Order: sequence, then structure tokens, then C-alpha cells
Amino acid sequence: MENRYKFTGTGNNGTLGWMLQRVSAVILLFALTFHIGGMVTGAYNGMNSLVLGLVLIFGVFHAVNGLKAITDDYVSGIGKRFILLLIYWTVGVIMITLGLSLLP
Repeated sequence: MENRYKFTGTGNNGTLGWMLQRVSAVILLFALTFHIGGMVTGAYNGMNSLVLGLVLIFGVFHAVNGLKAITDDYVSGIGKRFILLLIYWTVGVIMITLGLSLLP
């Protein structure tokens, strides 16, 4: 039987990424709710850095994982995907490092 599709290299993976995307979304939802609630009520009591750190770490992870999913869907070359993923994770690690260093 002839393969009708041009590229099928990532059709059988992605379950872990899909699950981590959902987990990071739930954590972001709770952290952002806590952060916004603390801003409105003024009831942080020293938790500001912890909450902002969680938002930063899980926000960057969520974004990089989403970009990885898009890259897996639309970039067919293994070498091109590797370079793009390397760029995503490098920029993500730099953003987290700089962001955490700027927290109060």
C-alpha cells in the first residue's frame, strides 16, 4: 500500500507533551488566580515572589511546549525541527533565568 502522506514522522508521539501542556495550564490557572486575587485584596504576605516564579516557570514551559507541538505538526525536516527546538529551549531557559533573577 502506498503512503499518501508526505510526512508521518511525528504521528505516533506527543502524548507526554499533550499531558504536560494540560498540567501546566491548570497550574498557571491557579497561580494566576492567586496572583490576581492577591493584587486585588493586597493579601500577599511574602508570597509574591513564589507566585510570580511559578507563573514565570510554568508560563515559559507552556509556551515552549506549545511551540514544540506546532513545530512537530508543520516542520517536516528532522534537522530543522531540532534547530528550532534548540532555539525555543535556549530562549526559554534564558527567559526563566533572567526573570527569576529580577524577582524581589
